[in-house]
Amino acid sequence: MIFRYQILIEYVGTGFIGWQSQPKGKSVQKTIENSLKKILKEKTSVVGQGRLDAGVHAISQSAHFDTKYKILDINKFLKRLNYLLNKKFISILSIKKKK
Repeated sequence: MIFRYQILIEYVGTGFIGWQSQPKGKSVQKTIENSLKKILKEKTSVVGQGRLDAGVHAISQSAHFDTKYKILDINKFLKRLNYLLNKKFISILSIKKKK
């Protein structure tokens, strides 16, 4: 079974090449995917709603990811994820199970 989670993201885009993963440079998408991989212990793709250019900030960008794991404690998961991301000027505002 696959579980889908919607996330709302805010970030300071100054140090990023933009939203989308690219071969060179640090993207918001790849940074979130790497943090999810550390927690979930699986490669996870984050699909964002829209794309943003280098240096652009976001205050409520929607995205989702799929995982084979059901997140039992959303609040604990959110705290762990933000612990990894806040140092990189990214925050996940909320997580909702979608299917």
